[in-house]
Amino acid sequence: MPAITPLPPIRVPIIPIPTPTPAPAQTVLQTGLGGAIGCDFSALHSELVFVEYSGSLSSLMVAPATPAYKVLGTGYTTPEDVKLSSDGVHAYITERTGDLVKVALSSANRSAATVVAKGMNSPQQMFLDEAHNAAYVVEYNTPARLLKIDLTSGAMTVITSGLNEAIGLVLSSDLQYAYVSDQAGNISEVQISSGAIKSVAKGLTNPFFLTWADAAQDSLYVPQRDPSNSIVTVSVTSGAVNTVVTGVPFRPSSVAVPYSGELLVCCNVEIEEVLFSAFLTDGPLLMGIGQIPANYVDQTTGLATTPSGSPYQVTDAAFGGTLPVMVNYQSAYNAGARFYQVKVDTLVQTSSWTVYYWNGTTTNLITVPSTTQGPSSGCYPVHPIATLFDYQPPALGYELDSTALTNGKHTIQLQFLDASGNQLTPNMVSLPLIIEVNNQQCVAGIAAPALNTSPPTVADSCGVLHYGSSKTTTLNLTFTASQPANYATFSIGLVRGGVGLGSPPLPAALPSGPVTAAPADSPVSPAPPVSDLLGTCATAGFAADVYVAATMTNGNGRQSQYDAEALIGFVLTT
Repeated sequence: MPAITPLPPIRVPIIPIPTPTPAPAQTVLQTGLGGAIGCDFSALHSELVFVEYSGSLSSLMVAPATPAYKVLGTGYTTPEDVKLSSDGVHAYITERTGDLVKVALSSANRSAATVVAKGMNSPQQMFLDEAHNAAYVVEYNTPARLLKIDLTSGAMTVITSGLNEAIGLVLSSDLQYAYVSDQAGNISEVQISSGAIKSVAKGLTNPFFLTWADAAQDSLYVPQRDPSNSIVTVSVTSGAVNTVVTGVPFRPSSVAVPYSGELLVCCNVEIEEVLFSAFLTDGPLLMGIGQIPANYVDQTTGLATTPSGSPYQVTDAAFGGTLPVMVNYQSAYNAGARFYQVKVDTLVQTSSWTVYYWNGTTTNLITVPSTTQGPSSGCYPVHPIATLFDYQPPALGYELDSTALTNGKHTIQLQFLDASGNQLTPNMVSLPLIIEVNNQQCVAGIAAPALNTSPPTVADSCGVLHYGSSKTTTLNLTFTASQPANYATFSIGLVRGGVGLGSPPLPAALPSGPVTAAPADSPVSPAPPVSDLLGTCATAGFAADVYVAATMTNGNGRQSQYDAEALIGFVLTT
């Protein structure tokens, strides 16, 4: 019988099961609103500014602060949209009745607003182009035009009048194209130069205001109103529609993108926060400065205060010296980032910095230079998770020389990029971190001591004060302790021979504390009597010292290079 040749084994291909994308977390931040429609976000104040159709201009403070709602102004007639001015103190508002107005946020009632333009047909969303002194607005009612408005004269130029119940509007960064949503369910592209209209997407459910979803301006966030009550992205090149959030509160109107992985959705009576877990599982992207976590830096004052028992304790501390910017490489890498930029007041930093690195044999100090990746300069690599602890410290992401900055508030932000140097989609940036920077020197001084006699008795050329026969005479010891921004504390020391003097044997403790308690040329009070200074001595030598200690920090230690000290010696004798 011939041998039976065995059949080859059957190989069943293993088809990987894709990991489902976790559903975003949705949290209602505010309820009871009067029809929240258009909005804009102030990164400087972490504040969402929005209009309520019932007639208010309102705001909601968001992360990292606790959400706090307030009405900024009232008296508007069916407001539709708001855009913040680049000056940080004004806003522009469209009213459905036909007006575009400008108002100061500090006095934001409609009665205080200036009318920029009037006579429009139910203006809806606007796009602000202050660099060219213009605003673009779409109209809902016939003739449903796209208008360009001069912000000084109010003159209106018609870009096109071929729209249909237009609602949402954004422009490309080169100002060549506008993208418009309408209540028929369409997204259209309008060429600004010719007014030509091209269809981008159709079949949406009551699409409303538009927001760019990425820095490359490839796609838009589009709220779909009832019955869909969802947020979709629409590609402006392919028209592809992708649902990113479902089940948002009733009648969503607009979306703001304050930080990476976060959307704020203005709905009829609610504002909802949407957090995409891919950006949030491993904590904030900008962790802090040195040993000071970002959430312990007050975003109004820019000063740091860490809680009692912290590994590094500071109270109301400004920042100075070289600041170690700490980056959450794990969170960034998991989200697909491979490079990042460090921005200070929007300016990309390009300096090299150093970090310890384990090369498999020993730990060396290495230099990390910035590189150019594709369209982006000032790029630093995101460390792969497997190599994080080859670096010491693992989270160090930049060393910012704050002495190159002006004294005052500055904003630090991280921009994350893919392997080709392009911004990720959705755009991935850290929370902005506002810090108060101060690198000013402290001042210390002591005037020559004198006895409070009439006239005052001053020291001779040898530094000797003669008190005569009266030990009840008091000593006038005047000092200066200051720092230009009051970021310092001071202390006074007085030594007789090798013995420090204080309370006792002096009747009161020598002054100390914040420099605000020590105005220039401040006398030690109460003035110590000669008898308390001398004790049992008839003649004694003294040293007086004032020390002013700067309270600025670099996140790891007090910046003592800005301290100041003054010292003087004298002798009391008969």
